[in-house]
Amino acid sequence: MVHIDALSKSYPAAAGSRIEILKGIDLTLSPGDSLAVVGASGIGKSTLLQILGTLDRPDSGRLYFKGVDVFKMNNDSLAKFRNQSVGFVFQFHHLLPEFTAVENVMMPVLIRGDKRQTARRQAVKFLERVGLAQRLEHRVTDLSGGEQQRVALARALILRPAILLADEPTGNLDKQTGKRMHQLLIELNREMQMTLVVVTHNPDLAAMMGRRITIADGKLVELE
Repeated sequence: MVHIDALSKSYPAAAGSRIEILKGIDLTLSPGDSLAVVGASGIGKSTLLQILGTLDRPDSGRLYFKGVDVFKMNNDSLAKFRNQSVGFVFQFHHLLPEFTAVENVMMPVLIRGDKRQTARRQAVKFLERVGLAQRLEHRVTDLSGGEQQRVALARALILRPAILLADEPTGNLDKQTGKRMHQLLIELNREMQMTLVVVTHNPDLAAMMGRRITIADGKLVELE
């Protein structure tokens, strides 16, 4: 479903030079795959995730989604693709604090143009699935850190994206809350048959993924 072909990315450095982060990498992901990207900070894990999510563009190479080279799309088409096909969960939840849990989860459906009643019905369904049936009308500031991350997960999944990208999704949670979040990610990956890519320093979460990779000198390395 997702195929990266000879993808490279660099960033400007001092004196007009550039730092090569990704060097001609290849990667193929199928529906239902789960992949952990692990390793030290600064090796390019989040850069890879942002390119997979089309939040950043490579210097060269291609990203294919179901056979379509997505970076050939214009900006409007790319934004539509991202909204409909990719879900994001970050270390910081990026929820809107002035709104309730259900209102936050409704947002992607409303942006798509669906009616408010439809958006609310779907939001309630996903919040129930992540265990927040009793917290629908609570504002973000009244939720615990684990509850906030579950709201962010429900929001990421409400449009049933083909791929879910998670960057340190439990980095701000305590150990027990993090474990529950890990299990929820795995359950939803299996239930929805979505492709799951997680950037993490957490060895327990990485061990739950079907595949583990790291980046060494700009190249992808498969781990056992």
